[in-house]
Amino acid sequence: MGLMTNIFQTDLIKGLTLTIRYFFSRPVTFRYPEVRYELPERFRGAHVLKRHPDGKERCVGCGLCAEICPSSAITIQTSEGVGHEKVVDSYQVDLGLCIYCGYCQEVCPVYAVFMGQDYELTVTDPGKLRVVKEQMLSKGDDPRYDRL
Repeated sequence: MGLMTNIFQTDLIKGLTLTIRYFFSRPVTFRYPEVRYELPERFRGAHVLKRHPDGKERCVGCGLCAEICPSSAITIQTSEGVGHEKVVDSYQVDLGLCIYCGYCQEVCPVYAVFMGQDYELTVTDPGKLRVVKEQMLSKGDDPRYDRL
């Protein structure tokens, strides 16, 4: 019985020593709202649609991104515009279905779709995870995405 008590006491002392050492050390965690996590350059977050320098949308409505999407998260509706060119009426991404694989970005022939740096996508209503064309274009107008 004396040996078990001695082993228990040494383990207890080792544990308390470790606790005290970490109690007085510098914290490892970020102060999240004030300090933002520095993301890797190739991080894939929420979708972004880009424009040409003259302000015209880059997306031509080819539908390749919707076709290659493994989770069918992208829906595109197009119509015929002036001069028999396709006009994108609606472009919608359901971020709740998206697996952030980046296939849509890779297959886009006109470099209109990009995976952005947004990672704060928590919502209480799943319907708010559906992002429409205007929201993605406004993200693309943000100067943070000029490098894309």
